[in-house]
Amino acid sequence: MARIAFIQEIWHEYIGTMSIAASLKAKGHLCDVFIPDGEKDLVSTLRSFNPDTLAFSCLTGGHRWALEKAGQLKKELGKPTIFGGIHPTLFPQIIEHPNVDIVCVGEGEETLAEVADNLPNLNKLKQVKGIWFKTGGAIKRNNERPLIANLSAIPIPDRSLYLKYPLINKNPSKHFMAGRGCPYNCTFCYNDSLKKMYTGSKFLRLRENDHLLKEIFYVKQNSKLETVVFDDDTFTTSRRWLKEFLESYKKEIDISYVCNVRVEHVDDNLARMLAQSGCFRVCMGIECGSESIRRNVLKKNFTNDEAISAAAIIKKHGIRILTNNMMGIPDETVADALETVKLNVRIKTDYPWCSIFQPYPGTPLADYAIKKGYMPSLDVDSFDPTFFEGSMLNMKDINAIVNLQKFFYVAVRFPWTIPLIKKLAYWPFRKIYHFIFLVFFAYRYARSNRLGVRDILGFGFQSIGLYLKKKTV
Repeated sequence: MARIAFIQEIWHEYIGTMSIAASLKAKGHLCDVFIPDGEKDLVSTLRSFNPDTLAFSCLTGGHRWALEKAGQLKKELGKPTIFGGIHPTLFPQIIEHPNVDIVCVGEGEETLAEVADNLPNLNKLKQVKGIWFKTGGAIKRNNERPLIANLSAIPIPDRSLYLKYPLINKNPSKHFMAGRGCPYNCTFCYNDSLKKMYTGSKFLRLRENDHLLKEIFYVKQNSKLETVVFDDDTFTTSRRWLKEFLESYKKEIDISYVCNVRVEHVDDNLARMLAQSGCFRVCMGIECGSESIRRNVLKKNFTNDEAISAAAIIKKHGIRILTNNMMGIPDETVADALETVKLNVRIKTDYPWCSIFQPYPGTPLADYAIKKGYMPSLDVDSFDPTFFEGSMLNMKDINAIVNLQKFFYVAVRFPWTIPLIKKLAYWPFRKIYHFIFLVFFAYRYARSNRLGVRDILGFGFQSIGLYLKKKTV
């Protein structure tokens, strides 16, 4: 029996971690989650748990914190570390870092269970598919493991891991995934790279109804649950699966929920199905107001009129809309960014959301930005995404576009301010603009997730603390 300690920085239930933990426990292993800011003395707590390995799941950018924390804990505890998640999957060369002993490439449920079976002797890992690891001073690169074909064969995610943290446990919104994979090829997303890695596996997979419902029912019975959040990018792709699931969901769960939809999927039948089963808000990716940039640069093939029509159908059925948008996209001008604002006004979105484009290493759009000369080659080890602060691109009027993003919510909700905001975008008051953005960001987050004052204050204080900590690192 092995003991695995999952270490994470963010105050959030990691669905991947909970799923892996469930698989580990099913094989007789012990595991727990540790959030440093939630522990009085992290090292002392970990010593009491006595793990055989320290596990980190990380995104590109977040891997820097994970590497630093892994180094600190290895020095204190003398335990090997294992890194997993999207960053180590796409950049397994992170194994070369002295603070990393094992890298999990791809989905981790079966892989970590086999790793745990062979701990603490790392020399026994030679036959475990889906890992890179260090042994005898050398790096061993094992064969990749295929994607898990049947997601319902995995034990349901172990939600008990986070119950000890009141901030997470008492959050009325809980996140779930109905499946894995995506059939689309947006250039700003990692899915393009993942599909190339797994050409022999079925990429889009959905869980069986009972498997997903069992997980949601557990959360309903054991914690505060007022809003179910389906995080799938492709929640509405399979109309047959969706119809069967939502019918069961309404009968067995009957809790308000939110989900993501694509413009191309929306019709009257879909909107009615969502509304009747308890959906009160959808998230719809608009990205930008320029049809040319959306089609040719982002590879999303719908028109502005189609987006407006889809929004009208959704709102007709009483469902509110949160739109996802970006500014600072390669080739974008100030005029293009203003078209994004104006399109959202025409859509009549309830919750306007806009970030600054971040060129994630390895994505087609990052490569395009480099090719066009908007930025030098990306150093994946120093990449630090700032979705709401600044742009990594060097384009004409990029500072004005970044400033415009700070006023996005105000401009969409109060269109009469657009002429003034267009002028303000060229003024050098970024810190003031950022403060204005943060105020409206918190307000939009609270309203779109139906959070009360206590909930939003808790979220806000944790977010501000993390933000200030990042600024001093």
